[in-house]
Amino acid sequence: MQTSKIDPMTLDFLLKLRRAQSLNTLETMTEALERDNPLASAQESIAQAWVLREKEIKSGVLTILA
Repeated sequence: MQTSKIDPMTLDFLLKLRRAQSLNTLETMTEALERDNPLASAQESIAQAWVLREKEIKSGVLTILA
């Protein structure tokens, strides 16, 4: 398991992206979030959340949120 500190905005997006069970769904959901959140800070948080969720899907292990 992995422990990491995640900022609140990234955490919010990660929790939304956790509904995705496959990489295809993750990509579709990420694109929708990017369209709905055009600010640069939001885009950065979405990208970080996508990386974390992609790792979770590939490894089958959820990130521990500390």
